[in-house]
Amino acid sequence: MEAVHGVESLAGGDGRHHVSRTLGTALLISVGYIDLGKWVAAVDAGARFGYDLVLLVLFFNFSAVLNQYLSTCIGMVTGKNLAEISSQEYSQFICVGLGLQAGMSLFTSELTMILGIAVGYNLVFDVDDFITSIIFACVVINVLPYLLSPRDKRMAGTLNACIAGFTILCFVLGLLISQPEIPLHVNVMFPKLSGESAYSLMALMGANIMSHNFYVHSSIVQVQRAHVHTLGALFHDHLFSILFTFTGVFLVNYVLLSSAAAESSHNVIHTFHDAVELMNEIFTSSMAPLVLLAVLLFSSHIIALTSVIASHVVTEHFFGANLSLVAHHVLLKLLSMIPAIYSAKVAGSEGVYQLIILCPVIQAFTLPSSVIPVFRIASSSWIMGNYRVLRPLTSAILEESKSVVRVDFRDSIPKVSTATAVKQSQLAGNIQMKRAAERNVEVEADVCTDKDNRT
Repeated sequence: MEAVHGVESLAGGDGRHHVSRTLGTALLISVGYIDLGKWVAAVDAGARFGYDLVLLVLFFNFSAVLNQYLSTCIGMVTGKNLAEISSQEYSQFICVGLGLQAGMSLFTSELTMILGIAVGYNLVFDVDDFITSIIFACVVINVLPYLLSPRDKRMAGTLNACIAGFTILCFVLGLLISQPEIPLHVNVMFPKLSGESAYSLMALMGANIMSHNFYVHSSIVQVQRAHVHTLGALFHDHLFSILFTFTGVFLVNYVLLSSAAAESSHNVIHTFHDAVELMNEIFTSSMAPLVLLAVLLFSSHIIALTSVIASHVVTEHFFGANLSLVAHHVLLKLLSMIPAIYSAKVAGSEGVYQLIILCPVIQAFTLPSSVIPVFRIASSSWIMGNYRVLRPLTSAILEESKSVVRVDFRDSIPKVSTATAVKQSQLAGNIQMKRAAERNVEVEADVCTDKDNRT
């Protein structure tokens, strides 16, 4: 698959304009955040809780920007991707756990992509048969990467970056133009968490932060060559590109959530038909379903390429399996087709809707322990040298991530060098000797006290 090699070589160009090299990678990553699952999560949260979750969506967006930026820094400084460094720093047991979580995030992303194209096909052609729509989606996502893949790697990378940029542009402008007015609400407060709001909160978090994209971003930029004096400027260009693209993603999420809050009057959405009726109230243009299908088709092509990169990196470094890129592509699609067809056949449109909402919730559960390696490695002076981030920042963010989802992190401790282990053992031995001496002194004092009492 030349398209995958083109994506990997996109950031490794020798051009002088860093922004042109960094913006392409940021666009490719951000396309993964605009599938139908993200739209449905925002609309459902807005319909249920109004404007209460807007600030949390902003927080999740900033968290995604920070994680993606740190992943790029790790890849450029070390010349290795995040999975490769994690396999060297953590035990095999921890690596298997990280690999399973990244695989689950990949699987749910592929599943929402298939379901999104199927739903778009239903809306455009007015078809109620979800099985036919899912088969259409599976054919499209397997054919597009080969149709849109020139033989030249550099041309393939540039074409894919242009497709990603066009998709983001259609996504943002199409949503803004179709809105008669954008609702603005300034009296926004943090919600009181309950079981129902926590579920929507988890869906929003998984829709705005995806753990497998950390591995993709670090893998794409690890081939980016830069002199040590220009590395800092390259960091700034990457930060600007990530902020630019993710600002558009947040803007769309805000418009969807606010519009759903203004139109729904806190009505609960049970099926996808309810969501479609709400979307018809939000979008007055008759071209909206066609634009939706076009955006989903182009985004599926980019998501398929980045998913292959993530699958290859994760399986190679976490599980030691070196499969071909075609095998990764086919396996991901086959595994995603099974639950999609099953839910459509057994539960119909309601089951498809609930599955679309469930996918970002599953992605949210993979986040806390997947974020830990990013901040641990980024704050390591031994790995990052002068480019490490401040430890107070990483400690605060790690504690915040632990408070969102309770996960046991006691086994997620990186390996240390032999010299460090020797020093730690010597220090522990000295502490034990000191404690033993203190106990001996206390025993002698007790003996003397007993003698005095007898006298």
